[in-house]
Amino acid sequence: MKENNDGGPGKKCLVTGGAGGLGTAICTTLCMAGYRVFLHDLPTSPGAEVAAQINAAAGAPRVTFLSGNLADLDALRCQADLLLQEEGNIDVLVNNGGIDTIGELDGVSLHEFQDTQTINSSAAFVLSQALSPGMKQQGGGQIVNIMSIILSGGWNARVPYAMSKGSLLGLTRALARELGPFNIRVNAVSPGAIPTNMERKFWTDSREELDKFILDKQALKFRATPQDVADAVFFLISEQSRFITGHELHVNGGWYMG
Repeated sequence: MKENNDGGPGKKCLVTGGAGGLGTAICTTLCMAGYRVFLHDLPTSPGAEVAAQINAAAGAPRVTFLSGNLADLDALRCQADLLLQEEGNIDVLVNNGGIDTIGELDGVSLHEFQDTQTINSSAAFVLSQALSPGMKQQGGGQIVNIMSIILSGGWNARVPYAMSKGSLLGLTRALARELGPFNIRVNAVSPGAIPTNMERKFWTDSREELDKFILDKQALKFRATPQDVADAVFFLISEQSRFITGHELHVNGGWYMG
């Protein structure tokens, strides 16, 4: 990938779920723009390999893998505090990590429900609370929360997941209001159907069948890529969006237009 110098050389960004399809694209885009990127993901994830691959492509060691678990909120807060002590203030937080819980209402266990809320939304609160004081101190920053088209209510068997993404929308708007006076902008990106490994669970006999279903729903008749989401995130942290906050940016090819 060609290096993009339109970003923030020397600025620092934390991206959760950084080893997944969307996370890798976001981390790569920010690295190529000159950011120092802290790629956060599970110890069992390929996070170290992903970071090494991005660094090799960039020709500079700007991506650091942070091993952690969003389900352990106390440990996550300690990890964020340690990161601040060792690296200083973080300029950009991208709350991308999450799990995709599927199941009818009467078949979802309380444990599954609680895990979904903790990982998908509570962790974003914890990290926003931990990192925003440093953003205030330095006179600004950006937070981007990754939501989902699922919040539009067009799917069955997705109650815990949709609830968690609804919490992220509330967090986005409330934080935008509270942190705006400190020049901290808070926005959300709501992807549609993006081809990643997570999408495999929806395949039936063939990928072509799923593609046809998605393209029939979309106004734009081509499949997106993770880069489309990464570009939206980069726009929302750039100066080109300096007067945008509290906004949910839909990236779904016109599937949902709410």
